[in-house]
Order: sequence, then structure tokens, then C-alpha cells
Amino acid sequence: MTPTPVHVHGTAIALAGHGVLIRGRPRSGKSALAFMALRRAEAAGLTAGLVADDQVLLEPGADGRLAMAAPAPIAGLLELSGVGILGEARSSGTPVLDLLVDLLAEPDAERLPDPAAGRLAGRPVRRIVLPEREAALGAEILVHLARNGFAGFDARADAP
Repeated sequence: MTPTPVHVHGTAIALAGHGVLIRGRPRSGKSALAFMALRRAEAAGLTAGLVADDQVLLEPGADGRLAMAAPAPIAGLLELSGVGILGEARSSGTPVLDLLVDLLAEPDAERLPDPAAGRLAGRPVRRIVLPEREAALGAEILVHLARNGFAGFDARADAP
């Protein structure tokens, strides 16, 4: 029996083969961050594509990881506030969730959050917190992490 996909409010992208889910309150900059990260990843020579904007379907795989997809009516579409709905290159294949990004207002963000603290659909997932409405900064961070294959994710863990 195939598990029923879970609907999540957010935006999902694939960067260098890694799935990233961006969550935040309405108008917190999820789509803008995705758009900027896709452009910067492409400029850096990394493969990049949109998975889904506004609604993301998560489906648990046999390996316990969460596959991400778009509902058919919105596949390949990205809505940017003040601009409208844009067609966007879609990711190839069905990326799995490697990183959860929560956009929070500055005062709500922890200074050094535990990157292993995320849980989604009952599964553990690496998580970072970024300031909302700061697409340029967030895009640089996501592309940096993608370039490194999300390795060395928490330098504190590698410190002597």
C-alpha cells in the first residue's frame, strides 16, 4: 500500500541534487528565497530546479526519506509577490528532502540552533533557521551548503 502524501505549506527546490524545503509564514519570502537560490546556483554551475511553490507533497520512501513533489496544477509555477506567477525550470526526477529551512523574524531566531533538531512528517531532518525577507543572504547560504553537498553542515560537530 502506497503511503498518502502529506501536504505542506512551503516552497521546495533542488540544488545540486539536494532537496530543500523552505517554510515560513505567509509573505515571509519563501518564494523569493527559492528564486534567488535557483539563480545563484545556476550562476555557480550547479544543477537547480523548482520542485513546488506554495504547496509541497511529501511522500515517505522505503528508505525513510521524504520525496518531494508538486501538485499537478501548480507544477513549474512560482509566485513572486509584486511580480506575479512565473514559469520556472522544474527539477529533474523526484528529489528527497535533505534540508528544512524555517524562515523566522529576527527576534525569534536562535543564534546557534541545533541543525539536527528538525522533524517533519514524523521523520528527522536537518534544519536551519534563516531570517525572513532576506532572500539574498539566504540564497548565498543555501548555495554554499549545496556546493559542499551539505557536508560539514555543522562545523561545531567537527571541532576538537
